[in-house]
Amino acid sequence: MIGPTIGFYVHYHGLGHKHRTEAILQHLQIPASVVTSRIDTLDWSGPTLQQVVGIACDIDDVSPRGLPYARDVHSLHYAPLWCEPITHRVAQYTAWLDEARPDVMVVDVSAEISMLTRLASIPQVVMRQHGDRNDPAHQDAYRAAHSLLAPFPKSMEDEQTPGWVQTKTIYLDGFCRQQTAQKNSQNSQNSQNSQIASLAAGESSDAPTIVVMFGRGGNADVHDRLRAAARRVPEYRWRVVGIAAPESAAMPDNLQYVGWVDDPMPYVREADIVVTAAGHNSVMEIGHARRRLIAIAQQRPFDEQIRKAAILDREGLAVGLSQWPDTDQWPELLERAGRLDPRRWDAIFAADGAAQAAAHLQRVATWSRNQRESNQQAVPCS
Repeated sequence: MIGPTIGFYVHYHGLGHKHRTEAILQHLQIPASVVTSRIDTLDWSGPTLQQVVGIACDIDDVSPRGLPYARDVHSLHYAPLWCEPITHRVAQYTAWLDEARPDVMVVDVSAEISMLTRLASIPQVVMRQHGDRNDPAHQDAYRAAHSLLAPFPKSMEDEQTPGWVQTKTIYLDGFCRQQTAQKNSQNSQNSQNSQIASLAAGESSDAPTIVVMFGRGGNADVHDRLRAAARRVPEYRWRVVGIAAPESAAMPDNLQYVGWVDDPMPYVREADIVVTAAGHNSVMEIGHARRRLIAIAQQRPFDEQIRKAAILDREGLAVGLSQWPDTDQWPELLERAGRLDPRRWDAIFAADGAAQAAAHLQRVATWSRNQRESNQQAVPCS
């Protein structure tokens, strides 16, 4: 008799959803498949991962005439008309469901995939995210799910979340890519030690270090703000990871651009204070490193980072800000950050949330398989 199987729908925006899925995959003991767009050709890891299935992307070749209809259905976030890739995407996804018959789908994240999965009569578990998710599309996706996974403990819940959503939620302890990497391999330890050593080479200053983490992007405003902040608190050494220095601008002596690095954690571990956006994966990795954090929200749908920054501030896990501060606020903010107790993250990482997620998913998949087999033995409904 074939045992239970699990499918994951993984959103293609950025790599955070991929990293979260791979962390859970490391703990699964039953066969799993991934369905995604755009990132299906990347390397994926997981001891029981059977296949990665690519489907058409829903934002490619969108009809200009159909785009105005994208949000006119309250129970869906995005449903433009006359978009052939979406028609193909729906056909590909439902054809795969019909062929693979997963016992449960994990949806991380898409209201449309969630509703399509339910229409295909497949149980699902929906991954939650912070933010104002009280719109009809999110609420219906939550109702359509067997259960919800929150990649954070109950202490980090938002007070605006409805009670019935909280009741349906399985809260997880913290987990992150760095945590998974440390458990699976120590191959990068020597290179990390080399990076750390190179940071100290030639630096005789005892000034405390602020590490600012960005993605690959950046604009003139970012550089102007960094220069102004560094000049306002010259007693700190500022190190910027993720973006390159502007070509033509005088830099304060205490501001250094590192540029893009594949692994920023050696820099993070050497920091006295880390400044970064309030994205979930960045926050969890810095929390796992037990660094003092200033989390500055970037604009995201549903105020995701604004709500997360507020929760981090509320729980004393970080200094959470809704936007980049005025230059004169930096002395006070750094003083506040210096008073943070990084040990408060111990409760967030009390256990491995990825292992908890895998255990829940295996229980749901086993329940679903038993229900399906019992149903096949029963008299068909008429």
